[in-house]
Amino acid sequence: MRNKFYRFALYCRHFGWISGVRLLLKISFSPKNKLISLQLPGLRSPVYIRAHTSDEFTFQQIFLQHEYEFQEEIKPNYLLDAGANTGLAAIYFANRYPGVKIVCLEPEAGNFEILKKNIAAWPDITAVQGGLWRKSGHLKIVDLGLDNWGFTIKEIEQQDENSITAFSMKDLMRHTSVSRFDWIKMDIEGSEKEVLEAPDAAEWLDNCNMLVIELHDRMKPGTSASLFRMVSGRQFDFDVKGENLLFYFKK
Repeated sequence: MRNKFYRFALYCRHFGWISGVRLLLKISFSPKNKLISLQLPGLRSPVYIRAHTSDEFTFQQIFLQHEYEFQEEIKPNYLLDAGANTGLAAIYFANRYPGVKIVCLEPEAGNFEILKKNIAAWPDITAVQGGLWRKSGHLKIVDLGLDNWGFTIKEIEQQDENSITAFSMKDLMRHTSVSRFDWIKMDIEGSEKEVLEAPDAAEWLDNCNMLVIELHDRMKPGTSASLFRMVSGRQFDFDVKGENLLFYFKK
């Protein structure tokens, strides 16, 4: 019951009583997975979420609870959103930092279709379907039963009709014609362990000013250890916001 009142208060505070109640009713009485458009003050276009899925909670985290509102205001030039889901975080960043070039990487086909719809009005956001990995190759999605934000991936030897493209960080930069990502948001459901242990990890980390990462040791034991091995010896400020670890690297 407390969560329902909290949700009600969040929507009313951000949209006003009438609009907030109207939006909550629209979501509540929509069938599961129905695509709903939500227009937020200050955004150039609506955002789209699927009713009664994890999209609702993601929307709430990003736009109502401001999960990605950080204290350090260092405007990025090139931002990678690895594990972009439906693109809501990318839209938040594009609106907050006008002119930033954003690459969204998302492996799951259903999420990717909504991602493309969400970013259609944002020319500085590019969508790439695939997964970040230790090397380029082929991956297969594994559904952990955690709704639309709980997909993980595994490497496979041969490409098939259900496989997706795996990108190393270096090959992703080559694919998108980006020489460096000075901001990286990484929420890739355990695959961060492979990325952090990849041969090119030190190289892309050297060019990164800010890393926002969610760790998934419950899926891949040893992930946190891999991260802190990578950042050891580097100068950085550190913070925690929600589920994210924030590293502000000093150059």
